[in-house]
Amino acid sequence: MILIRLILTTLIAIAAMFAGIYVWDNVFRDPWTRDAHVRADLIQIAPQVSGAVTEVPVTNNQMVRKGDLLMKIDPSNYRLAVTQAEASLASARARAENNRQQADRLLRQQESSPRSVAEVEVRSAVLATDAADAEVRSAEAALERARLDLQRTEVHAPRDGQITNLTANVGDFAAAGNNAMVMVDTNSFRIDAFFMETQISGIDVGDPVRVRLIAHDEELSGRVSGISTGISFSEDMSTSMLQAPTPSFQWIRLAQRIPVEIALEGAPHSFALANGMTASVTVMPEAD
Repeated sequence: MILIRLILTTLIAIAAMFAGIYVWDNVFRDPWTRDAHVRADLIQIAPQVSGAVTEVPVTNNQMVRKGDLLMKIDPSNYRLAVTQAEASLASARARAENNRQQADRLLRQQESSPRSVAEVEVRSAVLATDAADAEVRSAEAALERARLDLQRTEVHAPRDGQITNLTANVGDFAAAGNNAMVMVDTNSFRIDAFFMETQISGIDVGDPVRVRLIAHDEELSGRVSGISTGISFSEDMSTSMLQAPTPSFQWIRLAQRIPVEIALEGAPHSFALANGMTASVTVMPEAD
């Protein structure tokens, strides 16, 4: 009986030793964090011209391809603007041609009979021609702008992705610059992980990474693609564009969290990624 107990005790001690080694290798040796999230490029879709919405051929959560029509604004006023700009251009060209003919006539007359026409009159005609040419260029720019605004009455997908937070409906008045929907670029999924500043020295760009999402058992692989060189903190008043991973407890001194971006190597097979999913990340530094 004593021998059995000794054997069991020895086996338990050996198991505890290997468990300690495993924990050290997988938790303490390699930098790891549970403060990580799935991120994707979120594209805010807003019309560049204002008007009544006449067509919304997409639905919420629909997958779209680059160039697909997302919404259409009533083009009537913009067609009229193009017609008006074309008429203004034709009028400006006619004035320019008239001024040019008059200037040419005065120049020829001055060449044949220098005293028959005053120099100031010739100079004034040339300047009038230059001004008319400038009006033509301005009218051409106005016509190009009107045509561009007409094209902008159709809003197309800038990338492949999924529509979300769709708020536009047929009959709504869409104001230029106001978001009508958001598109998630499904080709831009990555991981944003926050590591303690004491761990950053053990992380390099290119290091392989293991990623495990909280909601799924499938393990994803990736590589460190970038380490942030700036975070926001309360005493820094220079900018509000930096990430601000604040510590959980303010009354003790905690290591700051530094954002590390991770590029995924392939998409998961058993589930679809979503922006904001929580993940655990382990970095496996490559040996020198």
